[in-house]
Amino acid sequence: MKVSYDFDGVLETKQGEASAKRMMQNHDVYIITARNEKTMANNVYVLSDRLGIPRSRVIFTNGKDKWEAVKEYGIDVHYDNRAEQVDKIKKFTDAKAVKF
Repeated sequence: MKVSYDFDGVLETKQGEASAKRMMQNHDVYIITARNEKTMANNVYVLSDRLGIPRSRVIFTNGKDKWEAVKEYGIDVHYDNRAEQVDKIKKFTDAKAVKF
């Protein structure tokens, strides 16, 4: 199963980090963030490297909605703190979207 986390307000929290660590025991974990890769990648990569999430599983949407990345990468479950993103993922994909 593929599980993804938003970075801001989700994975960067202690609760989000703990959830990702649990999921990594049995699932492929991704980070899907609306951050701009060219200007805001450093903090995301610091955390992904520390957690052991490969950089190939860090997806920057550069301000676009996350549902497209969820669909493209075949994500099964996505955790996000923004209700509008959760709603769009539910509407446009088969993934389970969870409000964090």
